[in-house]
Amino acid sequence: MKRTALWGLTLAALAAWGCAPADDGGGDDDPIVITPGDQEPEAMPEPEAMPEPEAMPEPEADPEPEPEPEPAGLAILGNGGHSVSNVRMRTMVQRRPDGLAVPRDLAFNPHSETPELWIVNRFDDSTTIVWDPGTPEQDSVHLIDPFALHFMEEVSSIDFGAPGTFGTCQESRNTYNGQGEPNDFMGPSLWPSDLDVYARTNPDAVAFVGDDLGSHLDMLHESPLCMGIAWERDNIYWVFEGLTGSIARNDFRIDHGPGFDDHSDGIITRYAVGEVQRTPDVPSHMVFDHDEKMLYIADTGNARVAIFDTTLGSEERRLPSIEPGTVLNLVTDHAPMMTLFEHPELLAPSGLAQDGDVLFVGDNATGRIWGISISTGEVLDYLDTGLEEGALMGIEVGPEGNLWIADAWNHQVLRITPRD
Repeated sequence: MKRTALWGLTLAALAAWGCAPADDGGGDDDPIVITPGDQEPEAMPEPEAMPEPEAMPEPEADPEPEPEPEPAGLAILGNGGHSVSNVRMRTMVQRRPDGLAVPRDLAFNPHSETPELWIVNRFDDSTTIVWDPGTPEQDSVHLIDPFALHFMEEVSSIDFGAPGTFGTCQESRNTYNGQGEPNDFMGPSLWPSDLDVYARTNPDAVAFVGDDLGSHLDMLHESPLCMGIAWERDNIYWVFEGLTGSIARNDFRIDHGPGFDDHSDGIITRYAVGEVQRTPDVPSHMVFDHDEKMLYIADTGNARVAIFDTTLGSEERRLPSIEPGTVLNLVTDHAPMMTLFEHPELLAPSGLAQDGDVLFVGDNATGRIWGISISTGEVLDYLDTGLEEGALMGIEVGPEGNLWIADAWNHQVLRITPRD
């Protein structure tokens, strides 16, 4: 079968050339010659040469990206160097001759014609006032109010308020410096900043009350273990309530005058119960942003800086108060307590000070001062002061933009300035 198939293919191929095999009946015995034609087929024309393609221009090399500039940091914190060798840090106020004794907070009097720095001392419930600090004219006085054992017992913080006044908070449950059992009859005090009145006896009040209650203008008694204070307006201050783990708006309303004792018109409004946490012996300072109506809080026990919108919340529930006549309310629909800044290396935030969009945060555990952006919460810079654990407490921005810090353990106030 294979041969028959091959033969059939051969005959088909011969037929395609116009030839056939010899007839069986006879014919030439000449061999069959297959002639494909009389002429050679015309040669196929050579294809025209394709033109050489024009050389493509070499692509321009991408320009080398410019390196992003390193963050410059903050000059007051050493421009990113993080070391005290990149700033100037000097002791400006100290135990001798200025009377510092465990200073915990400090504030410049914004209503003084010349720079006037007030420092509160825990050890003896006292105040040190410094005029023209950091200049050759610097002078100071150390004062203890006649009834500081109550109205400034274990003082933790200070902030100036309406002209002629300031407020303090006390980390106390009211023992009258150990003379009695704690009864929690304690809270923020309102004071005069006039040195002809502050820390002096008012004879008229003594005659009316029957006791020398010093120079305090008012006091509210619903916030024992008060760790921080920030002025809002009029006679209204926000405080950090260490015992309840909350923040409270304290309105002294009309003060009773130096040395009197009518505290019955106060209104206390409590928010965010249990949402902040006290660390014993470490103040939790606060700053009230008057433009944004935000409260910045050193939430020491929770190792963060919290931010609280003070404009929200209207539903209130009346709570029993310690002092008759005082109104104590609990707000139940307040804004959430938010975190503005936290960091694995932020352990015990204590001191707070604002300068525009920059919030300075002092860490009591590490001695580090952070500079963070309020608008973004990002770290702008930080400075390791070298202070030991437990030393760094209050922070204040001075009139010339310098930083002033309270060093509690070494009984001194330091000034930090940029290097030239």
